[in-house]
Amino acid sequence: MKTLFLHLLAFCAVLAPVNMAQARAPKPPVIIGGFEVGKTFTLPITFRDSSSQVAGGEPQPVAPPAGIPAYTEGQQIKFTIGKKGELLAPGIKIPFKTATDQNNIYVGLPTRKAPTPPLATVYKNSEGEPTGVWLQFVKVKIVKRIPTVYYVNYGVGDFPR
Repeated sequence: MKTLFLHLLAFCAVLAPVNMAQARAPKPPVIIGGFEVGKTFTLPITFRDSSSQVAGGEPQPVAPPAGIPAYTEGQQIKFTIGKKGELLAPGIKIPFKTATDQNNIYVGLPTRKAPTPPLATVYKNSEGEPTGVWLQFVKVKIVKRIPTVYYVNYGVGDFPR
C-alpha cells in the first residue's frame, strides 16, 4: 500500500509541470463575425439624416432626440467589438446578430421604452476588415395621443449607397 501511494505521488509530481504549462499557454483569440473580440476601428461620419414625422405629416429635419447619438458629418467614431461580439461606440451598444463575408449585422432587442431597436451593418472588404458602417435609429414619442416618429441614420466610412 505504501509503495502504491509513493508511485501515485511520483506520477502526480510528473504531471504537475505539464498542467502548469498548459495553464500558462495563451488562450486563442475569440472571433465573432470575423472580428476578434476587442478589435477597434475608427471611421468618419460621411452621411447623416435626422428627421421626425408627426402622424400623417411630412418628415421634417430635426436634431437627433435624447437617447440617440448626435454625431456630425466628419466626426471620427471609434468602434469596438465587445466581449459578446456587440458593436460598441460612444452612445451605442448593439448586440451581434449574424455575419457574412461582406458584412456583420447588429440588432438591438426591442423593449417597452424602445420598441424599435437600433440596427447596424458593418461592411467588410475582401480581407475581412471593416470599411463602413450603417447605423439606424428609430424612436417613437407620443404627446397628447399623437405619435411622433424620429428617424436617425448615419453612414460611416465607405458604405454602399
